[in-house]
Amino acid sequence: MVSKKILGVAIAAAMSSPAFAILDFTAGTGGVGAGAVVYAKETITTAQVVGGLVQVASATPTTYGPLVVGSGELDVVVATGFGVANTNKAFIRFNLTNAKFRYAVTANDLRAVSGTISAVTVAQGGAIGDDYVIFDVTSGGLSQTDTLRLALNGLQVSSSAPATISYAHYSTSPGAVSQTGALATDSYAGVSVANVLAPTVVAANRVASVTASPAFSLFVDPASATASLGTVEFKLTAGSLSATGAAVTLLNQVINIVDGQSAFTVAGDLSFTLGANAGATAANLTFGGSASDTAATNVPSAKHSRFTTAGLAVNVAYPVALTATSAINLGAYSITADLVGIATAAFPPADVTAALGTISRSGTTIQVPYLTTFTDYRQRLVLVNRGSTAVPYAISFTREAGVTATAGSAATGTLAANETKIIPATDIVTLTGATRTAATVVITAPSTTIDAATTTVNVSDKSTDTVKLH
Repeated sequence: MVSKKILGVAIAAAMSSPAFAILDFTAGTGGVGAGAVVYAKETITTAQVVGGLVQVASATPTTYGPLVVGSGELDVVVATGFGVANTNKAFIRFNLTNAKFRYAVTANDLRAVSGTISAVTVAQGGAIGDDYVIFDVTSGGLSQTDTLRLALNGLQVSSSAPATISYAHYSTSPGAVSQTGALATDSYAGVSVANVLAPTVVAANRVASVTASPAFSLFVDPASATASLGTVEFKLTAGSLSATGAAVTLLNQVINIVDGQSAFTVAGDLSFTLGANAGATAANLTFGGSASDTAATNVPSAKHSRFTTAGLAVNVAYPVALTATSAINLGAYSITADLVGIATAAFPPADVTAALGTISRSGTTIQVPYLTTFTDYRQRLVLVNRGSTAVPYAISFTREAGVTATAGSAATGTLAANETKIIPATDIVTLTGATRTAATVVITAPSTTIDAATTTVNVSDKSTDTVKLH
């Protein structure tokens, strides 16, 4: 007697293997392979869902000996597990969990791969909609290692739970009916309906160079006005099938790629791509080399690009690239795959959003946690440019709730070469609702050439407090 295989091992093998020729419970001893069949959820239409179950089929029938015993993917091969002498009886039962038979099972659907069967009849079950079948088998000589093959041209399976196929060998008909006293058993999570399309986004962060002319207009890596913010790859589960049994290998089998349907959206501040030529915006954002098709507007906005027949390939990384024609804004960017299902899709794919790269600057950014215009103090911001060229600076504010911060005349300006500039806080900002705020100083210069500090004088006692910021 062969003991039952560990179900957990079988399920693990099913989940980690792509679809092969058949479902082989014998762990490859027959040389025919093993693995779970995965049907692509995205390929299923509403007409293929009947009574809440998905009607799935196998691909091209497989010929075994002189007989066509069904389509390979759903055929089940099992070891008898217990020897049966010539002319003796065996009762073979197959149970389905989360599945039903799509077509009636016949005696011809059970054949010996090795060993001999003299006769076989369907004793019970096996009708369309049943979830079990019992075969009455007359042995022509079967050892415990001989194998049987059940041909299944189709099944009705759950769209949310794997279909498990179980096998049991009994010596009597009552035992097979009551499922008691099995001589050998086996079980396999053999068929599942699952999403097989997996868009994968790989972000690519880019740094805009302060030393470019004009500043920040070129990317350090690569050193050109064109840079990829990342790549998008549309991966399909290897070996997956459509509900009709066809291999799923192309993007248009799982989503609608007709123009105006599935698209991607890049979100972020893309206004810098416009430059003086707003009409060229579409060409400044590309997906896989194809220009965006969104009408150009000179405002920060999302841009779109449609999938085309040229974008059918899967498992290919498509770059999402930007071309700068003016100074580049800081920012983080994301991409959303707005996916539309195939015609009459029963389970259209969900949209996918992921982070693309970020654009940052190689200049100098200084945080000022506390900037005050309180009259009892005289605070000044000290900026030092040790570089050999004049550089611009700009100061922005992060205020408390209920406070208004109005930029003063010194909130923007230029630091001359080798200059120290001492700027009163009252010249930098006018505050309403409070006398304090936080500030950010951005200087178009390498960080190594800039120093910054705040110095605060207490008017009453003339004491001084200096805080180095950079």
